[in-house]
Parts: sequence; structure tokens; C-alpha cells
Amino acid sequence: MLFNEQGFIDIDEMIAQEPSFQKIMEDGVVTGEELREQTDRVISLLHEVENRLSEEDQLLVKKLFAETNVLTAIYHYYDIQNIG
Repeated sequence: MLFNEQGFIDIDEMIAQEPSFQKIMEDGVVTGEELREQTDRVISLLHEVENRLSEEDQLLVKKLFAETNVLTAIYHYYDIQNIG
């Protein structure tokens, strides 16, 4: 479900295949309205997950979100450190 044949998660490919991303990027411009709509979409999905999952599963998803965002943040810091 998440991993490709090489055992990696290809986030860029997942994003590129999402119809919401494709629609937003059709014209190459992200509008405030598109940003709000995507925010609402994510919030709606988070509420759905919250309603469907047990408390233990919710904690696991919360940890996954936190660690994924830590990875994103440190990746950006790493890139900035290595400019030039």
C-alpha cells in the first residue's frame, strides 16, 4: 500500500497521482481558494479517521504525522545548510 518495489515510500509520486493535486496544479498557480479547499479536505479526512479509529490507532496516526513533519522540517534545514 505505501511502499514501492524497492521498499521506499515515494511521496512525490503519491502526491502527483492525487486528483486534488492534479486539479490544483492544472494552471500552475495555487490560489487562496484552492488552499482553503485543500485545508478543508484534510480536516474532513482527519475527522473521518478520528471517528473510525480506536484511541490507540489515533495515537499511532498522531505519532506518524508528528514524525513525518519532523522529517520534512529537518530535510529543509539540511537543504539550507548545504546551499552553496
